Amino acid sequence: MPKIMLHNSEARRALARGVFRLATAVEPTLGPKGMNAMIDRPIGTPMVTRDGVSIASEIELHDRFENMGAQVVREVSMQTNEVAGDGTTTAIVLANALIQGGIEANERGAKSVDLCKGIELAVKAVVVALKASAKPAKGNGILASVANIAATDARLGALVAEAHQRVGAEGVITTDFSVTTETTLDVVEGMSFDRGYLSHHMVTDQEKMEAVLERPYILMTDLKIKEPKALETARRIADEAGRPLLIVSEEVSPEVVVTLLGKQGPGKYLVVHPPEYGHWRKAMMEDLAIITGGKVIARDLGGRLEDITAEDLGTADRVKTSSSYTSIIRGGGDHDAIASRRAQVQRQYEVAPPNIEQDKLRERLAKLSGGTAILYAGGVTPVEQKRTIQLIEDSLNAVRAASEEGVVAGGGSALAQIAPLLDKVATSVDGDVAEGVRLVRSVLTRPLWRIAANAGADPEAVVTEVTRINGGYGYNASAGNYQN
Repeated sequence: MPKIMLHNSEARRALARGVFRLATAVEPTLGPKGMNAMIDRPIGTPMVTRDGVSIASEIELHDRFENMGAQVVREVSMQTNEVAGDGTTTAIVLANALIQGGIEANERGAKSVDLCKGIELAVKAVVVALKASAKPAKGNGILASVANIAATDARLGALVAEAHQRVGAEGVITTDFSVTTETTLDVVEGMSFDRGYLSHHMVTDQEKMEAVLERPYILMTDLKIKEPKALETARRIADEAGRPLLIVSEEVSPEVVVTLLGKQGPGKYLVVHPPEYGHWRKAMMEDLAIITGGKVIARDLGGRLEDITAEDLGTADRVKTSSSYTSIIRGGGDHDAIASRRAQVQRQYEVAPPNIEQDKLRERLAKLSGGTAILYAGGVTPVEQKRTIQLIEDSLNAVRAASEEGVVAGGGSALAQIAPLLDKVATSVDGDVAEGVRLVRSVLTRPLWRIAANAGADPEAVVTEVTRINGGYGYNASAGNYQN
C-alpha cells in the first residue's frame, strides 16, 4: 500500500489539529463543574463519563495525520493512568498546550532541538518543586478530603476513605456492581480469594448460604484427588484432634466429595479450589501456606498425601466460604515468616512494570496483610453504576497517591504557583532553550485556567489571584472561592 507523506509545517499543523480536536472533547470535563461526555458504544448502552482517558480511548479521527496527533495524546493519558491512576484529563490539557505552543514557537523560527532542551530543563525543575511542596497526608481527615475531591461526591469519598482506613495502605480495595441502588462498603477479614465451596451440600448456614469451619486444619495441594483413600491420612489427623478439615486442591473427584459429605455431613469437611491460575496459583498457594503455618503438598517436589503429618497442615481460627469466595481468618502462621514473605513480595512489586503483574503483586501484598475491601456501586441503571465505579476508582487512586507521596494544593493551583519559579531558570539559559522554559511556564497555568472556565469564573482573574497567594492555598471551583 503506497504511503502518503507530509513534511515540515504541513505535517506539524496536521498533528496539532488532531491533538486539538481530541483535547476539545476532553478539556470541558475538567474540574468539579466540568461537563459529562456521552460516548456511543457498538454494543450495550452509551457510556457517560468525565474520565479523560476513557474519552480519549474512544476517539478515532478520519484524517490519518490528525489521528496520529490524537493517538500521541491518547498515549499520554494512558501512561498517566497506568502510573498515577488519575490526572488523565490534566495530562491532556498540559500536552495540548505544550504541543500547540511548541509548534507556534517552531514556526516563528525556534529550533526544535533547543526548544526540547528547554522543556526538559523546565520539567525537571517543576518535578523538584512539586516534591518539595508536597505535605505528608497524615490522618484520615486529609485522606478523606482527597477522596471527596477526586470523587466529586462527599458520600463516595467518605466510603473510599473508610475503605482505605480499614484495610491499610497495602490492602486491596476492589469495585463491583451492587444489586441495589445504594453504594455500600464490605470489608472481608483475613486472607480471601475468589473461590467458593464445591458443593452447596457443604453449607452450614442455610440462610446466608455459607460454610463456616471453626479452628480447622487446612490441607493445601496441587495434586489431583481422585480417590477417597488419598485423604485418609489427613482425615485421621483431623478426626483425632477433633477438628474440621479444609481441603484446598486443584481437582477433587465427585466420588471424593460424596464420600466426605457422607461421613458426618456439613461442618466437618470443606473443599475449595485454589485461587488464580498458572504461576500465580502456585505463588498464592505458597502465600496461603505461610499464612496458615502449613505446607503445600506439591507434585513437582514429590509430595504424597499419604505421607503428610499434622505439621504439614495449616490452621486458622475460622474459615468462611460462600459459593464465590473463601476467607481464612487469623491463620496460624509464624509472624516472622509472614513478614519475610511480605517483604519479598514488596521487593517484587517495586521493580514490576505498572501492568497486570504489579496489580497481582499488590493483591498478594494485601492478602498477606489480611485486608480486602469491596465497594459495591449502586445505581438505578447500568450507566449510572459504571459512572459510579469510575468515580470510585479515581478516588481510590488519588488516596493511594496521597498516602504514598503527599498532597499539594489541588485544582491546578500547585502547578500555577510553581510557574513563576521558572523565570529564574529561563534567565540561566538563552536563545531557544530559554524559549522552551518559558513555554512550560505558560503551560503550567492551563489546568487552573480550564477548571475556572468550566466553573463559569473569570479564568484570567483566577490564575492571577492563585499565583499571588501563598502556597497551600488554591481555587475551590466547587465553592467558587480561595481556600486551603
